[in-house]
Amino acid sequence: MFQLIKKLQAINKNIQIIILTGFGSFSYAKEAMALGVKFFLEKPVFPQRMFEALSESIERSERKQVESSLYFKRQIEQFINSCGEEPLPSTLDFPFCLYLFDSKFYHAISKRIETYPQYHELVIGHQNKVGYLIDFSRNNAFHTFFKEKVQSAHLGKGIAVTSVVESAEKFLSSYHLGKRHLDKAFYFETFEVIDESQISQENLYENHLYIDYREKFLSLIVKGELTLAQILTENFFSTCRIELYPVQLLRLQVNDLLSVIFENYQLKKDPYFDDYSPKTMLLDNWHELQSMLIHCIDLMRGDLKNNENMLLSQKVNLIIEEYYDREALSLKWIANHLLYLNPEYLGKTYYKETGIRFNQKLAEYRILKAQELLKKNYKVYEVATLTGFGHSPEYFVQTFKKITGLTPKKFLKSSDSYSSVLA
Repeated sequence: MFQLIKKLQAINKNIQIIILTGFGSFSYAKEAMALGVKFFLEKPVFPQRMFEALSESIERSERKQVESSLYFKRQIEQFINSCGEEPLPSTLDFPFCLYLFDSKFYHAISKRIETYPQYHELVIGHQNKVGYLIDFSRNNAFHTFFKEKVQSAHLGKGIAVTSVVESAEKFLSSYHLGKRHLDKAFYFETFEVIDESQISQENLYENHLYIDYREKFLSLIVKGELTLAQILTENFFSTCRIELYPVQLLRLQVNDLLSVIFENYQLKKDPYFDDYSPKTMLLDNWHELQSMLIHCIDLMRGDLKNNENMLLSQKVNLIIEEYYDREALSLKWIANHLLYLNPEYLGKTYYKETGIRFNQKLAEYRILKAQELLKKNYKVYEVATLTGFGHSPEYFVQTFKKITGLTPKKFLKSSDSYSSVLA
């Protein structure tokens, strides 16, 4: 009997044992109580006495479980706060799954996981604005359960970063990595669960991505190709979203780019750009940050149209952007209807300022717009009409293939369908 009690206690320290016997003795009871057995009942037992023993045992078990859980969590938090100087609980068993999230979601998440069948295998807590959840079950059942619960709860913008922890060192690194990247909620509209691998690849790629975008953006602005600058901006932010680009870095870089634009082009700010610097640093949605640059491009479009000192090629590029869908658009049409200049002079000046022929530029721009329409499931003949090729889809297909290397249909099937003449 006593060997069984010891084995049960080794399995679960919070277990409560009631001994019911018909052969009671003082020495036997004394030895049982020395092992922590509180209730040593001799037969026959009155129902009320059994009820009291069971009730108190359940209460003691729950109280010990709470105390044990609090102590366990306190040891874990001491380990984290001491950067590994304090030991982890001796009962902590590797490997386990770690989930990290903003502590504002703690109560909602804590409540929703209570229905998990193996709830006793979970530890949940929070400290320093970070919520954590540890799953010791070592299977995918809880991960599926967790995702379903948080996504059906409509918690709002947020993320949980999950990782598999095999050692104390990995626990510490995963905790701080996840904590540092909880601002990636910036890229989501709902609460999402992401794996640590999606945020752990920190290298120079981020700066190369922005530097490349910035150079192309400013080059397009100089040329007056504002629609292309807008498309480039949308593609840049789309890539940032996919790559989970560092949020604070992106805010700083957008703020820097806006400063360059306002300083170099002397744009007249509207109320949207009052105190834009603090605004860029506080926006919590990538769409809003992108909108600031798009709105800036719109301001520039109005400013360029009213600027008598702009280059002739800039004026022509703005005209291409506005009238590309007209089949009659040509240097002669522009010269006769808009700029009132000699078409030959207009063509030579455009080539001198841009290094590209007008007809090539017009064709490239039309095909770029055609790519957008094809992705929106317009038919080929509809795209041809909408991009200035009139009722000649054959000529449209020839031009499309010449510029992209693909027919419109192959373009849609190709993995390179996101490429453009900007690449």
